[in-house]
Amino acid sequence: MRKIALGLLLIVLLYTASVVYSANHVSYVSKRREMTIVAVTSLSNNTYVGVSAKLGVQVICPGSGGVYVETLPLSQIDLQASTRIAAIVASRVSGARFTSCDYLASIRADSPIIGGPSASAATAVAFAAALLDLPLRDDVVLTGMIMPDGSIGPVGGLKLKLEAAVRSGAKVFLIPYGQTKYTETIAVPQVVGPVTIYTTKTVVIDLISYGRELGIEVIPVATVHEALKVFTNGRYTPPGPTTERVATTYSASVIEQQMKSWSETLRDRALKTMESGDTIKDSTLNSLPKSIRASFETAIRDMESEFKRLLDRADSLYKQKYLYSAASTYFQALIYSLWRLYLLKGLGSVDTLNTLRSYTENKVNTAIERIHSQFAEFGKLCLQNLDVAIATLSRAYEALLYLNKSLSESRIDRLTYYLAIAESRAITVELWSFLTLEEGGCCILNSEYVDDSIVVIENLVHNIYAYIISFEGRVNIPSTTFDEMIMRMDLMKKSETPLDRLSLGVDALAYGYVTLVSMFSQDVNSTITALGRAVNMELEAEPLRNCTPISLVLYLELAATQEESAISKVYTLTRISALISFYTDSLRESVEFNTSELEKQIPAGDERETVVSEKTITTVYTLTYSKQPVELVPYVGIGVLLGLLLAVVTIFILGKIRSSVNSHLS
Repeated sequence: MRKIALGLLLIVLLYTASVVYSANHVSYVSKRREMTIVAVTSLSNNTYVGVSAKLGVQVICPGSGGVYVETLPLSQIDLQASTRIAAIVASRVSGARFTSCDYLASIRADSPIIGGPSASAATAVAFAAALLDLPLRDDVVLTGMIMPDGSIGPVGGLKLKLEAAVRSGAKVFLIPYGQTKYTETIAVPQVVGPVTIYTTKTVVIDLISYGRELGIEVIPVATVHEALKVFTNGRYTPPGPTTERVATTYSASVIEQQMKSWSETLRDRALKTMESGDTIKDSTLNSLPKSIRASFETAIRDMESEFKRLLDRADSLYKQKYLYSAASTYFQALIYSLWRLYLLKGLGSVDTLNTLRSYTENKVNTAIERIHSQFAEFGKLCLQNLDVAIATLSRAYEALLYLNKSLSESRIDRLTYYLAIAESRAITVELWSFLTLEEGGCCILNSEYVDDSIVVIENLVHNIYAYIISFEGRVNIPSTTFDEMIMRMDLMKKSETPLDRLSLGVDALAYGYVTLVSMFSQDVNSTITALGRAVNMELEAEPLRNCTPISLVLYLELAATQEESAISKVYTLTRISALISFYTDSLRESVEFNTSELEKQIPAGDERETVVSEKTITTVYTLTYSKQPVELVPYVGIGVLLGLLLAVVTIFILGKIRSSVNSHLS
């Protein structure tokens, strides 16, 4: 019995030792980076000045995708959402699984800053450099808002931030592509006799030239990849391609046939609607009092002229095989034909409009319920089916929003315009909801990652909204696009279905981005170039290269043919950008963080390295690699004590059993 007890004791001790050994050999990586960032702060006299701050980041792997933010003093805008986007983009750039690490960011400034998303591009660069084990130049400063696809979006206060970068000792200032021109309103004194009168005038400052005067190089960057290349002095090479990819053919003949059918359906409907209007046009206009007849006759002629222009444009696109673009333009022509018909009907009887509104509302709600029933629970999701559902819901909620706007509109011309948009959208809802996809091409999404990605998009929408509001009173906020964002954001907050929140969030994000572009970008075409670069990089990367959903193919074609409105093209590309990031993150496989490659690169213990470049000497902040993380040390002693205690108890019990057996035998 004594031999048995000693054997059990040996087993317990060996088990305890193995547990302790394993605990001491967990692969653990903790890497830090620090850089200077610039922001804007308000003074007591209600003016603003650029200031610098210190951004420090740390990436700890393995982790669970936690993102932690510290600001001292507190920022005037919540940084959590933009920092999370920065961490996700950085993980995608480095090839690491986002949920395999934890991300910490700290911003320390001398005064409260209006930073918000404008520091997120720098944060993404810092996180990516840490994950890739790349040193960062300390004479480079970056400002810009990181978008989910890695593009760098527009921000405000660039002249003030440039001046702050100069004061911090920077030699290079990276700004969002398309923002090299800065508009400033200045007060001009004019002496008239004994009185000095101040007038205001708007001046446009070329930031590249202004930076040259201050002794700093201003470089516009389109993506986090381009910024990372500058920060690492060329050690990081951006992936290709960067040229704009235009989809002119469809991967499946079934899709091509349906795009032809869409175009023909919308064209026929538009022409028949015009014919219906023709039958009541003269009688309705002749019944109006002469005092108002002329104005409505002019409005009707304008609608007919725009209808003819759009119809000719759509016919041309159809002949060139841009079938989705043709369908989209026929849709716009349909709006004008319905607007004309509804206006004529409304002038005859307003009650007719209420009937039209109810009919459209019922049709749209039926389509929404059908989609909800198809996606009642997120189990195994097919990307292609989800993509169609998002596109359908986007149009359905746009129809409902315009129906709602028509309820509060008293002017009959605008009321009928809203009804025409709603009905046209209801027609496209039916087209999208019954889109037939090619068989055998389904890519399965991870439902857990889908939920996480939805939350990311929601947070980013709120973050952009807060950033736009922070400039109220200082910069003209375009009400048209901003109102569209607010309507969808409000619906998104009220929606209980994840699919609804996703669809509304993507639309709200696109309108918010367009609002920022309208506020800050002097060169919209440069913004289009920046978005195009980021979009094409993501499309060529895994996992979307062999799994591109149909909406992205169609939207890419639409973006390539949108010639009349640059802002519309920005909206389309931003929508593509949001969808790409969502699909990419949701498609990723669940793999643990692999530290084997990092172990080869990082020596044991702490190391401080100096890297000499052509322009500067950069200190790389401490990188820590340990096979015995401090967090595990207290548990080693506890494990040993528990093992010994278990062994003593086992021996004591066995001794009692032996005594009892001997007594029984005797």
